[in-house]
Amino acid sequence: MKTAVRGTAVAAALVLALTACEGGSAQTGKAAASGAVPGGAASGGAATGSATAGAPTAGAPATGGKASDPPAASGERSSAPTATGQPITPRFPPTQVDATGLYYALPTERNIGDVFVGGDPVLVQDGAARSACSKETKTPCTGVQAAAKKEMEARGNADETRYEFTLFTFETEAQAGTAMKGLAEQRRKSSAEDGVPATPLAVDSRADETDAFRDDHVHHVVMRIGTVVAEVLAVIYPDDIARGNVEHAAVVQVARVKSVSSGINPDR
Repeated sequence: MKTAVRGTAVAAALVLALTACEGGSAQTGKAAASGAVPGGAASGGAATGSATAGAPTAGAPATGGKASDPPAASGERSSAPTATGQPITPRFPPTQVDATGLYYALPTERNIGDVFVGGDPVLVQDGAARSACSKETKTPCTGVQAAAKKEMEARGNADETRYEFTLFTFETEAQAGTAMKGLAEQRRKSSAEDGVPATPLAVDSRADETDAFRDDHVHHVVMRIGTVVAEVLAVIYPDDIARGNVEHAAVVQVARVKSVSSGINPDR
C-alpha cells in the first residue's frame, strides 16, 4: 500500500544517512552491556570519536541538588519564598543523554509488544551524526553529539504494522529545539509532496515538547526531551487502535530517555 511504502522510504533514508555518513560507523546490538548501568547525562561535553563495537563505557548519570541544598552559584533557583513572600519556581537540570546512553534509550521489542521483531539499533557520533541530522532536519544541527535508530515490525508483517524510533542528542535544549522543529517541518513537507497533507494527532507523550500528526496510516510524533530529539514513526492499521498504540510508543520512548538520563537501566 502507498502509505506503507512511503513510511518504509522514510526509514530507509534515515538508515542510509546513519550508516553511510563519512567518518561514522554503526554500533549494533552486539554492543549490549553486561549488567552495566547505561550512560546518562554527558558530563564532559560532546562525545568524541566514532561509535565502536563492544560493550560501551557508561557515562555519568545526571545529578541535581537536594531540596535542602542552597541555590547553586550557576543560577539554580530555590523554591523558598523571597523577601516579598512570592515563591520562585525551581529550575532543574535538563534531561541529557550521552552517546552511550542514546543507544540504550531506544525502545526494545518487548516494550512495544510481544508480536514485534526488529534488527539491531544503529548509532553514529560526531560528524556522521551531524550529517544524518542535517539531512533529516535541514538545519545546521549545531551541538549534535550522536544519532541512533531502531526499527521493528509485527512478526510476519501480516498487517504491515511497523515502528521506527530515531534519536538525536545535543549539547543544549535550544539546539535540540531547533532540530525538532526542522524535523517536524520536513515530515509535513514530505507528506504534502506525496499528496497526503498531514493532520494533527492528539498525543500525550510526556515530553517537554511534542508535535504529532498523521497522513493516512503513517503517524509521526516528534518530541524534545531536554537536549534529546526523538521521533516515533508508526505505520498502523486499523484506525481504531492507531492513536492509542502510537501514544504508548511515544510514552515508552520518553520514559526510556529520562531513565537513562537519571543513570537508571531502563531494562532492569
